[in-house]
Amino acid sequence: MTPARRPRRRHRDDQQRAHRIVVRFNEAERDEIAAAASTREQTVARFVATSTLAAARGHSSARDPQDRLDHAVDELAAARAQLARVGNNLNQLTFGLNAAGYVQLAELASTLGVVRAAITVVDSAAAKLVAGGPVGS
Repeated sequence: MTPARRPRRRHRDDQQRAHRIVVRFNEAERDEIAAAASTREQTVARFVATSTLAAARGHSSARDPQDRLDHAVDELAAARAQLARVGNNLNQLTFGLNAAGYVQLAELASTLGVVRAAITVVDSAAAKLVAGGPVGS
């Protein structure tokens, strides 16, 4: 599961956008758009801009291409945090081995299982990012 984060702003173009389009929505439509933007962890302005441009360009999905990278970064950050926790567990087991001269095999097996799972998540997210596929779905 990826951690909740603040919506990211669109990357700025080298040249300032000179044209503005004004649209109006009723309250229910505005709330629906805001909810959809929140679901995608985007600002309302970014959601409206990317969805509109995607539809105008004939894309079947209104998802912003930057979303793939955003989700990949979030997935890798979550995996990194998990690996840090596992590293702490391994340090505690090593301390126990050095202090008492032994480690409980059940603890070691459990920790190694968590390490393998976390590494699999990181490897999978990195492979999907490199391949250009969806990450974090």
